[in-house]
Amino acid sequence: MNQWITGNARFTVITDGVIRMEYAENASFADGETLFALRTPGTAKADFAQDGDRTIISTSKFTLTYQGNAPFSPENLSAKIHTGNVESTWKYGDKNQKNLGGTLSTLDGVDGHRPLPDGLLSLDGWYVIEDAGTPVFVDGWLENRNSDHLCDLYLFVYGHDYPAALRDLAAVSGKMALPRKCTLGSWYSRWWRYTAEQFLQIVDEYDANDFPLDILVMDMDWHYHDWGHTDGDPQALFGYGHGGGNLGWTGYTWNRRDIPDPAGLLAELHRRGISVTLNDHPADGIRDHEETYPAFMRLLKEKGYTEQVPLIPERQSQREQENADRGVINYRFNAGNKDYMEAFFASTHTQYEKMGVDFWWLDWQQNYLYPTVNGLDKLTHLPWLNYLYYQNSRKNGRRGMSFSRWGGFGDHKHPAFFSGDTVSTWDALAFEIEMTVSAGNAGCFWWSHDIGGFEDPYPGEQSELYVRWIQFGITSAALRLHVCGNEKIDRRPWTWGEPYCSAMRDMFHLRSMLIPYLYSIAYESYRDSIPMLRPLYFLDSENPAAYAHPGTYYLGSGMLAAPITHPGSGEGCTALSQVYLPDGVWYDYFTGKQYTGGQTVSMENDLYSFPLFVKAGKPLPMQPYTNRMTASSLSHLIVKIFAGEAHLSDSFTLFEDDGITEGYLSGNYRTTALTYTYNGDTRTFTYIPSGRGFTGECTQRDITIELHDVAALRCKDAPAGTTVSYNPDAHCASVWIPSVSTASAFTVTLENESDK
Repeated sequence: MNQWITGNARFTVITDGVIRMEYAENASFADGETLFALRTPGTAKADFAQDGDRTIISTSKFTLTYQGNAPFSPENLSAKIHTGNVESTWKYGDKNQKNLGGTLSTLDGVDGHRPLPDGLLSLDGWYVIEDAGTPVFVDGWLENRNSDHLCDLYLFVYGHDYPAALRDLAAVSGKMALPRKCTLGSWYSRWWRYTAEQFLQIVDEYDANDFPLDILVMDMDWHYHDWGHTDGDPQALFGYGHGGGNLGWTGYTWNRRDIPDPAGLLAELHRRGISVTLNDHPADGIRDHEETYPAFMRLLKEKGYTEQVPLIPERQSQREQENADRGVINYRFNAGNKDYMEAFFASTHTQYEKMGVDFWWLDWQQNYLYPTVNGLDKLTHLPWLNYLYYQNSRKNGRRGMSFSRWGGFGDHKHPAFFSGDTVSTWDALAFEIEMTVSAGNAGCFWWSHDIGGFEDPYPGEQSELYVRWIQFGITSAALRLHVCGNEKIDRRPWTWGEPYCSAMRDMFHLRSMLIPYLYSIAYESYRDSIPMLRPLYFLDSENPAAYAHPGTYYLGSGMLAAPITHPGSGEGCTALSQVYLPDGVWYDYFTGKQYTGGQTVSMENDLYSFPLFVKAGKPLPMQPYTNRMTASSLSHLIVKIFAGEAHLSDSFTLFEDDGITEGYLSGNYRTTALTYTYNGDTRTFTYIPSGRGFTGECTQRDITIELHDVAALRCKDAPAGTTVSYNPDAHCASVWIPSVSTASAFTVTLENESDK
C-alpha cells in the first residue's frame, strides 16, 4: 500500500524518498498528469498508521505526521527526516536555507553573475516542489484543474545522496530524454541575412579550413519579414508582436529573394551531411500574407474553429483594422486550443519538415506581451510550447527534438535548451559555466549556449575570450557558435586570425574525437538520471571542498574540466589557475602529467589547452577526427587509457545507436563494456558487447588501444593480427586490433617488455 486518504487529504508515497501531499475540498483529488508530474502509482513500501486523529506515514528516509483534517499548515503537517548524515524536521511552509541552486530560464542580457533560483538539491537534505493549480491533461490536452484542489506538494527527501534525488525526480516527472546525436556536434549560427549560395559557402569554408560542422542554423531571415513581396508597402505591418511592435519576427513564408529553392538547398545540405534548424517566433500566428494561410484557414474551418484570443488593445494597428473591414480573418496565436495548434503545426512545421527541416528553434520570448496561455490558468507559454513542439517533432520514428529556453521543473523531458542572448564578457562566461553545472540540479542536462556570447561590446576584438569560451563549449552538451546581427563580427573561427584560429581548430578536433565518449555519457544521463556535467559535490557530498569550486565539474565519470574564465598574459595568452582535484589519480589530458587528487594544483595553460583531466585507468572511447562528428560510423574505435598506476581497475560503457530514432527505447542499440585492469604484473583490456544492435550499425571495426604513462609492452594474449608499438618519447603503447566483430567479446593481456 502506498496511498492513504484521510478526510480531504491524500498522501501518495512514490519512492522511499518522495511523498505527494494533496488537500482538496470535498476530497476532489487530481489524478491527471501535469507538465511536471506523470502521476506514476509508485512502488515504494511505506508504513501507514492512524493514532487518534494523527496520520503517520513512514519510509526508510522520513516519517510524516498529519494532524486532524484541516488544510495543511505548519502546525498540522511535518516530517522527520532521517537519511544518511541528515537528521532534521520539515514543516509545511518551510523554505530551503542551503539550496545549491538551479538554473535561469534564459541568459538574455546577462553580463555577469546573477542569483540562481532553487534547484532540487540542497544541503538541507530535502526540497518541496509545489504543483498546485497547474492544468492537468485530459484526453491528451491540458485543462484547468478543479478549483477545490487546493494543495499539491511533492516532498523530496534524500539527505546528501544527490543522485538519489535526481532519480526520484525522474520517478515523479519522467526520465531526462536523450536528444538526437547531432545535438552534440558543431553548430553554426548567426543572426544575419544569408543567401542559399552563402549557406553552402559556409559549409565549404568549414571543410576547407578543417573545422567540423554538423548543424546549420537559419535565423529569422529564412522567412520574409518585410512583406514587400506581397503588397510592396513596408508600412503595411500590423504590429502587436515582439521587437518594438514588429510583427515580422513571426514568419512562415520562405524568403525566396535569397533562397529561391528551399527544398533544393535543404537537399544539398543533407547530401553534405548537415542537419538544419529554422528559427521560429510563433507569437503572432499565421496571418493572411503567409503562403500557408489558405491551408491553415481551411484546416481551421474543417475543425469548426471560431475562437478569437483577446488582443492587447494598444497593439491593434491600421492594417489589422483594414483586414477586419474587408472580412479577412486573422486568428491570434492560440496555444491553448488543440484545434488551432494542430492546424498550426500541420500547415507550417509538417510541410517544411517534409521539405527537409530537421527541427525548430523555438525563440519564444513574448511572455511579457501574453503572460499566460489562453484559457489555462497559471500556465505561461514557454513550458507548454516546449512540450507541444517536442511532441510534434516525434514523427516517422524520430525522437523528439526541441530547442528552446528552459521552462522549469519537468521541462527536462523536452531537450535541448537554448540559453539566450548573453553579453560577451569574462564575467558572463564564468557565470554561464557555473549556471550550467548547477542546472543539472533542476534536471536541465542539455544547455546549448551562444559560444562567444551574443552581444559583444567590442565586436571582433575579443579573440582570447572567444577561444576560452569554445574550450568550455567542447566540454558541454553542445558546441554552438552564435552572435548578433553585426557586420563587424562573425563566429566562423578562421576569420579571427592566428594564433586564435589554430587554437580553436585544436578544440574542435578534440570535440570530434570525443563524440563516442560524450554520446555514451548522454545515454547514461537518460538511463540513470544524472547530468553530463556534474558538480564536484554530486559524488563527494560530505567534502566541504567539493562545494567551493563551482567552475570545476566532472564531464561524465571519466573526465574533469575547469575552463579558464580570465585573460592570460604574454604572446601565448598563458593563464594561471588553481584547480581542485577530487580524490584519486588524475592526468592532464594535454600533457599527460600525473596529479594526485584531494588537493588544489597550479596550472599554466596557453591558448592551446585548458585544465582538462582524465581519471587514471578510465577507458575513454574516442574516434578519429571527422568533419561530420556525429554522423560518422564508428568503424575505428580508439580507446585512450592513462594507465600508469598499478593495482587499479576501471570500466566504461560505450553506447551506440542510430542517433535519431526512438529505437533505443525498445532495445535497438549496442552497449560495450570496456574494462582495464592492472594488477602490477599484467594489464588486461576486455571488450564485452551486448544488445541487439541497430539499423546501420557497422559489423566490423578496427580498434586502437592507447596506453599512456607506461613502459614498453608486449602481447601475452590477444585476437589474431594484434600488434603493439611503443613511443618512448610519449611513454605510450599502442595496441592495434584489426577488423574485429562489433558483436563479439575479446580480451587483450599485456605484460612489460622487460619481463620477457
